Amino acid sequence: MSLQKDITKQYGKRTGKEKLYNSDYSYFSEKERAVKIKELVKKIILINNNTTILEIGAGQGGNIPLLREMDFNDDNIFVNELLPERVMHIKNNYPTIKVYEGNALEIDFDRKFDCIFQSTVFTSVLNDDQRIALANKMWKLLKPGGIILWYDFIYNNPNNSDVKKVSVAEVKQLFSNATQISIEKVTLAPPIGRLVGKMYNLFNIPFLRSHILAVFQKQ
Repeated sequence: MSLQKDITKQYGKRTGKEKLYNSDYSYFSEKERAVKIKELVKKIILINNNTTILEIGAGQGGNIPLLREMDFNDDNIFVNELLPERVMHIKNNYPTIKVYEGNALEIDFDRKFDCIFQSTVFTSVLNDDQRIALANKMWKLLKPGGIILWYDFIYNNPNNSDVKKVSVAEVKQLFSNATQISIEKVTLAPPIGRLVGKMYNLFNIPFLRSHILAVFQKQ
Protein backbone atom coordinates (compact mmCIF):
# COMPACT_ATOMS: atom_id res chain seq x y z
CA MET A 1 0.00 0.00 0.00
CA SER A 2 1.26 3.49 -0.86
CA LEU A 3 1.88 6.09 1.81
CA GLN A 4 -1.11 8.08 0.54
CA LYS A 5 -3.49 5.12 0.71
CA ASP A 6 -2.12 4.09 4.10
CA ILE A 7 -2.60 7.51 5.68
CA THR A 8 -6.04 7.98 4.10
CA LYS A 9 -7.15 4.60 5.43
CA GLN A 10 -5.90 5.20 8.97
CA TYR A 11 -7.32 8.73 9.26
CA GLY A 12 -10.64 7.66 7.74
CA LYS A 13 -11.17 5.25 10.62
CA ARG A 14 -11.08 8.16 13.09
CA THR A 15 -14.21 9.79 11.71
CA GLY A 16 -16.83 9.99 14.42
CA LYS A 17 -14.32 9.82 17.25
CA GLU A 18 -13.93 13.58 17.59
CA LYS A 19 -15.18 13.51 21.19
CA LEU A 20 -11.93 11.82 22.20
CA TYR A 21 -10.09 14.96 21.12
CA ASN A 22 -12.47 17.40 22.82
CA SER A 23 -12.11 16.70 26.51
CA ASP A 24 -10.32 17.71 29.69
CA TYR A 25 -7.56 15.29 28.72
CA SER A 26 -7.16 16.94 25.34
CA TYR A 27 -7.04 20.40 26.92
CA PHE A 28 -4.36 19.55 29.49
CA SER A 29 -2.22 17.41 27.19
CA GLU A 30 -2.22 20.03 24.43
CA LYS A 31 -1.38 22.77 26.91
CA GLU A 32 1.55 20.73 28.24
CA ARG A 33 2.78 19.91 24.74
CA ALA A 34 2.67 23.57 23.67
CA VAL A 35 4.66 24.72 26.69
CA LYS A 36 7.29 22.01 26.21
CA ILE A 37 7.64 22.68 22.48
CA LYS A 38 8.15 26.41 23.00
CA GLU A 39 10.73 25.81 25.72
CA LEU A 40 12.66 23.21 23.75
CA VAL A 41 12.79 24.96 20.38
CA LYS A 42 13.86 28.31 21.84
CA LYS A 43 16.77 26.61 23.61
CA ILE A 44 18.16 25.34 20.32
CA ILE A 45 17.36 27.81 17.55
CA LEU A 46 16.80 31.54 17.42
CA ILE A 47 13.46 32.34 15.82
CA ASN A 48 13.60 35.59 13.87
CA ASN A 49 11.88 37.17 10.88
CA ASN A 50 13.66 34.82 8.48
CA THR A 51 13.22 31.50 10.34
CA THR A 52 11.10 29.05 8.35
CA ILE A 53 9.12 26.05 9.52
CA LEU A 54 7.37 23.27 7.62
CA GLU A 55 4.84 20.98 9.28
CA ILE A 56 4.43 17.57 7.66
CA GLY A 57 0.90 16.21 8.02
CA ALA A 58 -0.64 19.38 9.39
CA GLY A 59 -4.20 18.06 9.63
CA GLN A 60 -6.63 20.97 9.83
CA GLY A 61 -3.91 23.39 10.86
CA GLY A 62 -4.36 22.98 14.59
CA ASN A 63 -0.70 23.71 15.29
CA ILE A 64 -0.61 27.01 13.39
CA PRO A 65 -1.67 29.12 16.41
CA LEU A 66 1.17 27.54 18.41
CA LEU A 67 3.68 28.32 15.67
CA ARG A 68 2.52 31.92 15.68
CA GLU A 69 2.93 32.06 19.46
CA MET A 70 6.51 30.88 18.95
CA ASP A 71 7.14 33.99 16.83
CA PHE A 72 7.13 32.34 13.42
CA ASN A 73 5.48 34.85 11.11
CA ASP A 74 2.91 33.75 8.55
CA ASP A 75 5.23 34.30 5.60
CA ASN A 76 7.57 31.69 7.08
CA ILE A 77 5.02 29.06 8.14
CA PHE A 78 4.53 26.29 5.59
CA VAL A 79 2.35 23.21 5.98
CA ASN A 80 1.89 19.97 4.12
CA GLU A 81 -1.31 17.94 4.22
CA LEU A 82 -2.38 14.89 2.28
CA LEU A 83 -6.18 14.83 2.69
CA PRO A 84 -8.08 17.31 0.47
CA GLU A 85 -10.79 18.14 3.01
CA ARG A 86 -8.14 19.10 5.56
CA VAL A 87 -6.27 21.17 3.01
CA MET A 88 -9.48 23.07 2.32
CA HIS A 89 -9.98 23.70 6.03
CA ILE A 90 -6.48 25.17 6.33
CA LYS A 91 -6.95 27.37 3.29
CA ASN A 92 -10.28 28.66 4.57
CA ASN A 93 -9.12 29.34 8.12
CA TYR A 94 -5.48 30.31 7.54
CA PRO A 95 -5.43 31.96 4.10
CA THR A 96 -1.99 33.54 4.65
CA ILE A 97 -0.28 30.19 5.24
CA LYS A 98 1.42 28.41 2.33
CA VAL A 99 0.05 24.87 1.88
CA TYR A 100 1.83 22.07 0.04
CA GLU A 101 -0.96 19.67 -0.85
CA GLY A 102 -0.48 15.93 -1.33
CA ASN A 103 1.95 13.16 -0.48
CA ALA A 104 5.07 14.75 1.00
CA LEU A 105 7.23 12.11 -0.69
CA GLU A 106 6.07 13.27 -4.12
CA ILE A 107 6.17 17.05 -3.64
CA ASP A 108 8.98 19.07 -5.15
CA PHE A 109 9.30 21.58 -2.33
CA ASP A 110 10.71 24.86 -3.60
CA ARG A 111 12.92 25.63 -0.58
CA LYS A 112 14.62 24.22 2.50
CA PHE A 113 13.59 24.95 6.05
CA ASP A 114 15.06 25.82 9.45
CA CYS A 115 12.60 23.57 11.26
CA ILE A 116 10.53 20.61 10.10
CA PHE A 117 7.78 19.50 12.46
CA GLN A 118 5.76 16.31 12.67
CA SER A 119 3.14 15.56 15.31
CA THR A 120 1.64 12.04 15.51
CA VAL A 121 2.05 11.43 11.79
CA PHE A 122 4.60 8.62 11.81
CA THR A 123 2.51 6.40 14.07
CA SER A 124 -0.12 6.35 11.31
CA VAL A 125 2.52 5.16 8.82
CA LEU A 126 2.58 1.42 9.47
CA ASN A 127 5.12 0.44 6.82
CA ASP A 128 8.76 0.66 7.94
CA ASP A 129 10.08 1.48 4.47
CA GLN A 130 7.61 4.34 4.13
CA ARG A 131 8.71 5.67 7.51
CA ILE A 132 12.32 5.64 6.40
CA ALA A 133 11.46 7.35 3.12
CA LEU A 134 9.48 10.09 4.87
CA ALA A 135 12.22 10.69 7.45
CA ASN A 136 14.80 10.93 4.65
CA LYS A 137 12.61 13.44 2.83
CA MET A 138 12.32 15.58 5.95
CA TRP A 139 16.08 15.45 6.51
CA LYS A 140 16.74 16.41 2.90
CA LEU A 141 14.48 19.47 3.25
CA LEU A 142 16.32 20.68 6.35
CA LYS A 143 18.88 23.47 6.19
CA PRO A 144 22.29 22.97 7.82
CA GLY A 145 21.87 23.91 11.46
CA GLY A 146 18.13 23.26 11.24
CA ILE A 147 16.08 20.95 13.43
CA ILE A 148 13.56 18.16 13.14
CA LEU A 149 10.86 18.75 15.77
CA TRP A 150 9.18 15.45 16.66
CA TYR A 151 6.15 14.55 18.77
CA ASP A 152 4.76 11.03 18.75
CA PHE A 153 3.99 8.06 20.97
CA ILE A 154 6.37 5.27 21.90
CA TYR A 155 4.03 2.50 23.09
CA ASN A 156 1.53 0.42 21.15
CA ASN A 157 -2.13 0.44 22.03
CA PRO A 158 -3.27 -3.20 22.11
CA ASN A 159 -6.82 -2.05 21.34
CA ASN A 160 -5.87 -0.08 18.23
CA SER A 161 -4.09 -1.83 15.38
CA ASP A 162 -4.49 1.19 13.10
CA VAL A 163 -1.46 2.90 14.60
CA LYS A 164 2.02 1.66 15.49
CA LYS A 165 4.48 3.08 17.97
CA VAL A 166 7.75 4.71 17.01
CA SER A 167 10.19 3.72 19.73
CA VAL A 168 13.01 5.94 20.93
CA ALA A 169 15.51 3.59 19.30
CA GLU A 170 13.66 3.73 15.98
CA VAL A 171 13.38 7.50 15.83
CA LYS A 172 17.06 7.83 16.67
CA GLN A 173 17.82 5.49 13.77
CA LEU A 174 15.58 7.47 11.42
CA PHE A 175 17.70 10.56 12.11
CA SER A 176 21.01 8.88 12.80
CA ASN A 177 22.95 11.72 11.13
CA ALA A 178 21.82 14.26 13.70
CA THR A 179 24.63 16.05 15.51
CA GLN A 180 22.54 17.10 18.50
CA ILE A 181 19.62 15.19 20.01
CA SER A 182 17.21 16.12 22.77
CA ILE A 183 14.44 13.72 23.86
CA GLU A 184 11.90 14.14 26.66
CA LYS A 185 8.95 11.97 27.67
CA VAL A 186 5.71 13.95 27.73
CA THR A 187 1.93 13.46 27.77
CA LEU A 188 0.07 11.33 30.25
CA ALA A 189 -0.96 8.09 28.50
CA PRO A 190 -4.41 8.61 26.92
CA PRO A 191 -6.27 5.76 28.70
CA ILE A 192 -5.15 7.16 32.06
CA GLY A 193 -5.55 10.80 31.07
CA ARG A 194 -9.12 10.35 29.85
CA LEU A 195 -9.96 8.55 33.07
CA VAL A 196 -8.53 11.16 35.46
CA GLY A 197 -9.64 14.20 33.43
CA LYS A 198 -9.04 17.42 35.36
CA MET A 199 -6.54 15.63 37.64
CA TYR A 200 -4.18 15.33 34.66
CA ASN A 201 -1.32 17.23 36.28
CA LEU A 202 -1.49 15.14 39.44
CA PHE A 203 -0.95 11.89 37.52
CA ASN A 204 1.41 13.25 34.86
CA ILE A 205 4.66 11.63 36.01
CA PRO A 206 7.38 10.25 33.68
CA PHE A 207 6.47 6.60 34.33
CA LEU A 208 2.94 7.16 33.03
CA ARG A 209 3.85 9.23 29.96
CA SER A 210 3.35 7.74 26.50
CA HIS A 211 4.91 10.22 24.03
CA ILE A 212 8.24 11.82 23.34
CA LEU A 213 9.10 15.34 22.30
CA ALA A 214 12.41 15.34 20.45
CA VAL A 215 14.72 17.58 18.49
CA PHE A 216 17.30 16.34 15.98
CA GLN A 217 19.71 18.96 14.68
CA LYS A 218 21.51 18.86 11.35
CA GLN A 219 25.13 20.02 11.15
